[in-house]
Amino acid sequence: MMVPFDYAQRQLLPNSSCGTPPCTAPSPFFAKNPTLYSVLGHPNATPPKLDATVSGTQSNGTMGYNSLQAVLQKQMGHGLQYQVSYTFSKCMSDSTGYYGAWNNALSASAYWQNVYDKKAEWAPCYYDATHVLSGYAIYELPFGRGKTLARDANKIVNAVIGGWSVSPIFIVRSGWPMPVYNAADESGTFGRGARANCNSIPSITGETPITGGVGGFQWFTNTNNFTNPVAGTFGNCSPQLGKLRGPRYTDVDLSLHKDFPLTERFKLQFRSDFINAFNHVQLNAPEMSLGGKMGQITSAQPPRNIQLALKLYY
Repeated sequence: MMVPFDYAQRQLLPNSSCGTPPCTAPSPFFAKNPTLYSVLGHPNATPPKLDATVSGTQSNGTMGYNSLQAVLQKQMGHGLQYQVSYTFSKCMSDSTGYYGAWNNALSASAYWQNVYDKKAEWAPCYYDATHVLSGYAIYELPFGRGKTLARDANKIVNAVIGGWSVSPIFIVRSGWPMPVYNAADESGTFGRGARANCNSIPSITGETPITGGVGGFQWFTNTNNFTNPVAGTFGNCSPQLGKLRGPRYTDVDLSLHKDFPLTERFKLQFRSDFINAFNHVQLNAPEMSLGGKMGQITSAQPPRNIQLALKLYY
């Protein structure tokens, strides 16, 4: 996996090694180049330019994925076909990648907090879902000529009640792990992936209304659970908090369509698709920046969407 890498990040030294923390040393990648050494903040540089960055990528990211999967499947028979799948899994990685996530998933900084400590980046993937249950079905309704019900219907009745099919698709999955944002870089190394301190992991309160007349939910209450690290230290929070997860996702989409045979070659199909058929509220991720709004959910994904279509098959 490709990992964005800040070659100019300084090294953090013990606070006892200098008078006033943070105590740092120049990047070892440029230690033998006098010109870059001064640019990147060598103590003897005049004046020192400590905020320079030299970024690139390294192919040193790793990921591990383990899962147990089960599938129940029925082939088409008597007008019915379906499949139900369940996955129990765990994904771990030391890189979130460049592109991050969206809606009810959040990812930590693509940059490592400390480029000299790869092990500290090992955490659940931002898209790690412990449980995923999904399935679909295709059911030809048993009405009309040749079907179980109204098998002898005349042409007019059959044109109305015959040829209908319904196709539901559903998915239920557990919530994704959450990162903590906006921790200050107290290390003095000018790292680009600073993290907060995790003093404890708050309990999820779920869909608890936010007090004060503000719409939304208080997903968890932050009372000093997360703080900025002290000077001369890195934050101890994991990039993704596997024990603090966002809302689960539950969705049912439904398609209802009817075929109108015109000739042996031509067929007209009317279909209606119901995206989020039962209009279930799909909550987005909570606010994960340090501050008074942390843990609040004030947005959701779009409500039910209905689409109508008329298709000619030939």
